[in-house]
Amino acid sequence: MMKNKSKFYIFLLAITLSVTLAGCDEWFSMEYKIVGAWQVAHTYRNGEAVDSAEYFGYSPSTFYYMYADHVMSVRAYYNGEYRESTFGTYILDQKSKTVEIKYSLYGRKYHFIANIDRLTKKEFFIEFDDQYGDHWRLEMFTRSN
Repeated sequence: MMKNKSKFYIFLLAITLSVTLAGCDEWFSMEYKIVGAWQVAHTYRNGEAVDSAEYFGYSPSTFYYMYADHVMSVRAYYNGEYRESTFGTYILDQKSKTVEIKYSLYGRKYHFIANIDRLTKKEFFIEFDDQYGDHWRLEMFTRSN
């Protein structure tokens, strides 16, 4: 009878732990998945594909480097050379599935709150509206291993 009680308590503990950890899984996985190097592969402005943008931070081939401490840097190709951001941060909001991104690149400040359409270890798709009313969609793919 004592063995059955021990098995029962172990079973209850296992169920409790799995329920507790399952609730935290999405938060940990979003934080874990966003960290790394991302390259913009496709850019859409107001629904139309763009191969270059006057906003260098949104152009295809731009790199977003996301670090675990919510610091980021952006690297873009312009006039035959790479430019890197001088400042950058991001803040994830797991409940609303958004990311707030702030950085400055080549004399321009970028600040937007984007809806996260897809976030896996290989894909990071976001959509947002800029201060001029344009709707942007950036499709990024990992460059991290």
